[in-house]
Amino acid sequence: MTKASKKKKVVIEERYHGPLITDGVSLGYIKLLSWISLAFSFMAYFGTTYVDHIGIYKNLFIIFMFISGLAIPLSFFDRFIVRFKSFIYLFVSILVLILNIDITFAGLVMLVGKDEIYSGLALAYNLVALFILLFSTGLYSWYYLPKNQGKIWAFNRWETYGGKDNNKKKERLFNFGVAFVAVLLAPAILTGYIENVFGVFLGILMNFVFPALIVDGVQAARYVRKHPEYEE
Repeated sequence: MTKASKKKKVVIEERYHGPLITDGVSLGYIKLLSWISLAFSFMAYFGTTYVDHIGIYKNLFIIFMFISGLAIPLSFFDRFIVRFKSFIYLFVSILVLILNIDITFAGLVMLVGKDEIYSGLALAYNLVALFILLFSTGLYSWYYLPKNQGKIWAFNRWETYGGKDNNKKKERLFNFGVAFVAVLLAPAILTGYIENVFGVFLGILMNFVFPALIVDGVQAARYVRKHPEYEE
């Protein structure tokens, strides 16, 4: 192998991914995500059958089931996946977005109940979830700009927590964190509103974490367009 080919191989093996995820999105995700998103979309659709009298959520989940169902047969054709890598990466991002919306809807139902999915509280929940989704997408996209690639968030650095020389401080912070969470959850447990708390938690967590995969899938699609020879 020549020096030029070795250098080329190193370049195509080092596709950048954002600081929140350990590994970049893989083409193989479509094989599993298609089934997962279909299952969650079906459960969401089934849940709206008797309570969604307007039909917005019901029609939305029908579309999601169709898209997820379309991805399933495609996932069996490895040659198609390898040949159209850019398309598959984008498809994976769409499936992650579908799964994110499905789980966010589950959080909505946990918060407001099945009979209040069009209430004012539900609208506020959806707006907050949408804001977090857009904010997270923009934040992760910012880290893919050439000048920002390679940066690591402070909470991902071991040095941020003092390493081995700061064990007592970490222990106090951990204990404080546990106490703080307990204070937040205790009233909800005692008053029977734990389901509502977890509904809000799902809405915040999913819309903060899943965009990292969505953005990475889109960026991977862009990357393979510029580097068709790239192989995982």
